[in-house]
Amino acid sequence: MLSNHTHERLAALGLAGMAKAFDDQQRQPDVTALTFEQRLGLMIDREAT
Repeated sequence: MLSNHTHERLAALGLAGMAKAFDDQQRQPDVTALTFEQRLGLMIDREAT
């Protein structure tokens, strides 16, 4: 499964915040309303905090 692989790779890279944000986004039914850049930005913000 690609989602699981992405989560595992983020965690392996030490990006636990991004991995958690990725998981959270996958659970949101309206996530497709966001652009790739918006989703990536949210993940980076989570990692930074």
